[in-house]
Amino acid sequence: MLDVFRRHATSWLIKVFFALIVIVFIFWGGYSYREGGKAEVARVDDHVISVAEYDRAYSQMLEMYRRQLGGALSDEMLKQFNLKQQALDSLIDQFILTKAAQEFGLAATEQEVQQRILEFAAFQQDGKFSQERYNALLQQNRLTPETFEKQVGEEIGREKVEGFVKRRAVVTEEEIAADFHFTFQRIQLACVPFDPKQYEGQASVDEGKLRAFHEQHQEKYRDPQRRRLAYVKFKVDELLGQVSVSEEEIRQYYEENPRKYHQDAEVRARHILFKLKEDAPEAEVARVRAEAEKVLTEARKGADFAALAAKHSKDEATAKNGGDLGFFGRDRMVPTFSEAAFSMKPGEISDLVRSPYGLHIIKVEEVRPESTRTLEQARTEVESTLKQEKARDLAFRKVTDFSDQVYATQDLEKVSKSLQREVVTHEGWLSQNDPFPGMEGAAPEFMGKIFGMPEKGMSDVVEVSDGFVVVQVKGIQAEKTAPLEKVKSQVEKDYREEEGRNLAQKHATELLEAARKSGSLEESAKAGKLEAQKTDWFSRRQPDKDLKLRGDSLSRVFRLQADQPFPETPVTDINNRFVVCQLLGKLDPDADVEKERAAIMKRLLTQKQSTVWRNWLEERKKQADVKILKEL
Repeated sequence: MLDVFRRHATSWLIKVFFALIVIVFIFWGGYSYREGGKAEVARVDDHVISVAEYDRAYSQMLEMYRRQLGGALSDEMLKQFNLKQQALDSLIDQFILTKAAQEFGLAATEQEVQQRILEFAAFQQDGKFSQERYNALLQQNRLTPETFEKQVGEEIGREKVEGFVKRRAVVTEEEIAADFHFTFQRIQLACVPFDPKQYEGQASVDEGKLRAFHEQHQEKYRDPQRRRLAYVKFKVDELLGQVSVSEEEIRQYYEENPRKYHQDAEVRARHILFKLKEDAPEAEVARVRAEAEKVLTEARKGADFAALAAKHSKDEATAKNGGDLGFFGRDRMVPTFSEAAFSMKPGEISDLVRSPYGLHIIKVEEVRPESTRTLEQARTEVESTLKQEKARDLAFRKVTDFSDQVYATQDLEKVSKSLQREVVTHEGWLSQNDPFPGMEGAAPEFMGKIFGMPEKGMSDVVEVSDGFVVVQVKGIQAEKTAPLEKVKSQVEKDYREEEGRNLAQKHATELLEAARKSGSLEESAKAGKLEAQKTDWFSRRQPDKDLKLRGDSLSRVFRLQADQPFPETPVTDINNRFVVCQLLGKLDPDADVEKERAAIMKRLLTQKQSTVWRNWLEERKKQADVKILKEL
């Protein structure tokens, strides 16, 4: 199937950005020569989920969270996320959806799979599908074309099922009207904010309180886990002498990569920008144009253009450099700007040029005409490129053989000695966020994977800037609580913040109780030598710009009524202030529902589709025969 992807497989090209490929790589991954065994985690009907599949899904999901949260990710957070169950659920869901696609007649066609693969950015070179890159990526991930194409087809089928189910969602006119009223109803409040920062200085601090605070909040003062690492590197440059390139290979590469040796025409120019919106009124256009005309006159009389740009241009990025834009091609600038710049000669100054950004005065400094290097002119570069690729291919084969031997023997030093490879040991202890010398160019998730390995564990092959490495964990220092003496200044800062918050909340609660008794926040605030501020009328769509209520706090004040104008407790705003408030009034929406209909429809439909999808999937899971065979 899909022979177009299997013809003309050629040499290895390491041009891999693994995260760009496709969701199926994340949860399924390729065949691993280390997989071993057929231990089962779960069964879904007649489908087996193996330990190896589960481990890959869990590792990739863990890496996703590590990329998002970095050092903030803790064991406690992992428990809260229930990551192990998430990984298993993802595999169960995928099987159920793939089966549903077959039942519903929504399985992907051969043409759909082919088109999807052709569109993957990771498989493209110079904007076109690259057979070499395709083969290389699959080889690196130990996938055959048949396996990968099957996975892509299953992913397309799952997408079709999701679309089919979500089409059941419908939004009614009553729902649109109710949402419009909810979103655009306006209220006005009287409010008094209490900022915890203003109370921090009132906190009483002594050694005993700091020690007790440190003891109660040990999780905040943890020294991260650290590891001692060793690695063996296979450098590409060391193997350049072992590879050669034929004349035919040089010619073929040059012919297959014409864009690499072609230079489009470029212009180096300066400009002076006078900002002007596209829909600016005529009066504003006339004013800005008059200003620009004066500067244009000065430029054409011989005034220093760079000095004029520094003084008048509203392009902050280039004004400080005299308006210098550097060299650029036609496609880099908006059409009107490019047309003007590429029609001029060096030294010429344009008329005023209108663009979506405003009015420009352009001065061309230099022009580089379009050109293409001949094979002879590019020969050295082509030969060097091919040798680098062949040497990298050779390095990959060598490091893969080395990795297999290390995995089989579980002895990095022994295998390294037998192959006369140097084991480089990093003397210090590294945390996950520390730089690892020698690993420059490794994928961002590299350290996350290393910190998921056990002591004496060894990594898969890792690509770095100058070659490939295999890493071993030589030792692990467990995460531990830093002693008070080491973090005393931070503990005191945190203690004062907490005490400031407690005091602010206490005073806010006292004022709220007084206002509830008197029936007037303004009077109670005056009695306490405070001032109640009156907000503008605001809605959920456009909250008050000074009060800055969001989320639950915003919902709470909109639930207030004339007969219950005070919330049960002070609300909090996004600046972490405690706010005592009183409802002063409510108004029906003054916006036009017809103008908002499309946006409301889209939002409600998205919400309903999500609900319909979750409910349908849960129902399918209930109908399936799911058996968990191994404790996670």
